[in-house]
Amino acid sequence: MLKKWLGQHLLKEKNLLHKMVRLAQISGDDVVVEIGPGQGDLTGCIAAKAGFVWAVEVDRQFRDALETLERRLPNVRVVFSDILRIKLAAFRQGAAITVMGNIPYSLTGEILFKLLFEKAVVRAAYLTVQREVAERLVSPSHSRSYGALSVIFQLHATVKVLFLVKPALFIPPPKVESAFISLVFRDGLEADQGLIAFIKRCFRYKRKYLRHCLQGGFPPGEIDSLYGSMGFSPSVRAEEIEPEGFVAMYRFLEGRGGA
Repeated sequence: MLKKWLGQHLLKEKNLLHKMVRLAQISGDDVVVEIGPGQGDLTGCIAAKAGFVWAVEVDRQFRDALETLERRLPNVRVVFSDILRIKLAAFRQGAAITVMGNIPYSLTGEILFKLLFEKAVVRAAYLTVQREVAERLVSPSHSRSYGALSVIFQLHATVKVLFLVKPALFIPPPKVESAFISLVFRDGLEADQGLIAFIKRCFRYKRKYLRHCLQGGFPPGEIDSLYGSMGFSPSVRAEEIEPEGFVAMYRFLEGRGGA
């Protein structure tokens, strides 16, 4: 029986699973970490293309199916553990890994930020998530769904919605639409806890002026200097600022940017 608290919804449609692997451009050089393989339907499709697959499953009700798959496929290794408790570097075999999975919707945020903070060992991630989350990740500035999640991930990765997935394709069908997304991580900007906290602060009162969000964290004089440096109008809101603008603001206020 699938566990509601994990948000488990299995995908079994073979054509769809093969499409996911094709879009992820998996090849024999790739080491893939699959999050939440369930009964192993996607695992088998990945293994047909990848060099090696680590299938990480927290729910031991799938043990028989996954251990059978492991015996049948020499390039698959099953790990019964919580992906949030494992360092992704443990799966690396030379080049950066690729992460795939139809992830539990209840853990989407935690998994996304885990990938972000361990992106040094992750080439890219291909995940099935709720459509609402996918739309927030790719949302441009000046749009209703643009927020901290959009800025944080667009700064660190090229994010795309590859296709939408209807509820009827899952067992059991979720109450929401889903999307298959890609995050191809960039070199350069490190995942900085301070920067991420700053971005979240900027969006904490989303419909109010940016100044309201910054007050209490920075002296009024520093905020005035920031506005002058950035050329902001008094009525600027966080949703009007491009992702790179938050890096410039953070560096200015932390004394790493302009004078």
